[in-house]
Amino acid sequence: MIKSLRIFLFSVLAIAILAGCEEKKVDTRCEFNITSSPDQAKITVNNRDGGVTPKPIKLLPGTYIMEVSKTNYKSSWQKLVATASSKKSIEIELEPITSSVMIDSKPAGAVVEIDGKQVGQTPFIIHDQTIGKHSARLLKPGCIPQEITWTVEDARPQQVSGNLFSNMGTLEVRSTPAGANIFIDGKPCGKTPFTEKIEQGEHTLKAEMNGYNSHEQKVVVNRDAKKDVQIVFQMLPGNLNVKTTPAGASVFLNDRQYQNSPVEIKNLQPGDYTIKIKLPGHDPIEKKVTIVAGETAEFSETLDTNWGGIDLIVHPPGVTIYIDGKKVGVSELGEDKTSSKVFEIRNMSSEEHVVKVAHKRAQPAEKEIKVKVNKGQITRPKPINMWIADTYVKLKDTGREMRGKIRQQTDDEIIFEPEPGIAQKYTRKEIETIRELKENE
Repeated sequence: MIKSLRIFLFSVLAIAILAGCEEKKVDTRCEFNITSSPDQAKITVNNRDGGVTPKPIKLLPGTYIMEVSKTNYKSSWQKLVATASSKKSIEIELEPITSSVMIDSKPAGAVVEIDGKQVGQTPFIIHDQTIGKHSARLLKPGCIPQEITWTVEDARPQQVSGNLFSNMGTLEVRSTPAGANIFIDGKPCGKTPFTEKIEQGEHTLKAEMNGYNSHEQKVVVNRDAKKDVQIVFQMLPGNLNVKTTPAGASVFLNDRQYQNSPVEIKNLQPGDYTIKIKLPGHDPIEKKVTIVAGETAEFSETLDTNWGGIDLIVHPPGVTIYIDGKKVGVSELGEDKTSSKVFEIRNMSSEEHVVKVAHKRAQPAEKEIKVKVNKGQITRPKPINMWIADTYVKLKDTGREMRGKIRQQTDDEIIFEPEPGIAQKYTRKEIETIRELKENE
């Protein structure tokens, strides 16, 4: 019994020892992360299906052949070297299957347009055409544009061709008068009379001629037909641009007065005109100008001065001076206090002028003289005498108040003029107040 128990315990112990000595199993495969552009490509490893990209695959250590394939793309072959317990990433760029296509046309020399861009002229070869349907537009002056299509199914080259048909008509343009410049769709094409073949359809016709209004219209030219256009031009008016130095001169054209210079006179009938320029203080100008239809004539003149001047003396000073009705200043007190300083008036035109002097206390209130001014000379007329009340007097007995001028005075008496030419003698005892008048009295 004891012997059997010993045998059993020994067996259990042996099994435990053997179990502890057994090695643990380890995954030594290599993991490959396969991606492609474009994705959803088929993965084949050693002729075994590996799924579609993007896809991780695990391989035991060793060397493998992998194919990545996708419809309409060239297959990519890769050698995979799997090392134990490692991770690797592989990116595959798939190259699309392409073909070459030669595009031809009758007649040759047509522009090939693809997706709105001109890429060449027939015969023209396009490379790298991908699998699928394609199209191009053929354009040639004088021909109807044509759309052509083709399909690329594999890498084999192919040829496509288009037949272009004429779309030309005849445009004939005449004008009165002849010799007008012709523009079709903005391009210069010649002069009238004009005959030319142009593409069928609507075109913009423009005709221009110096001195006449321009003409523009839409014309429709039909294939294999003639379009006749007759244009009658209307003569344009002309303009005259007048400038003078100095500015501000009066401008007359055929005796009609316009604005002062500088001035642009518009809408003049072509022909010859007489222009007159006048400016005070300057010599007048009279000349001929010619107005050309549709053009602006330039008239520019520098006026010669004919200035003179006046030196004016007024008795007494302080009067307002006017020349030809325009105020020019007030005379100032001279050294002797009875006469004014010389009042200088310059830049006056060489003609007769009206000189007026005025004062509110003068009798009469104003005086006028006419002075002839000569070119380059200073004229000094005789001094102008005015009677101006300058003194206030109040008498004691009567309380009478008077404004006038003191002609003479002593310590005892004065001789007083209340009006021009009327003199009164008063003693100092008769006078209550005597004073000079203020400017505003």
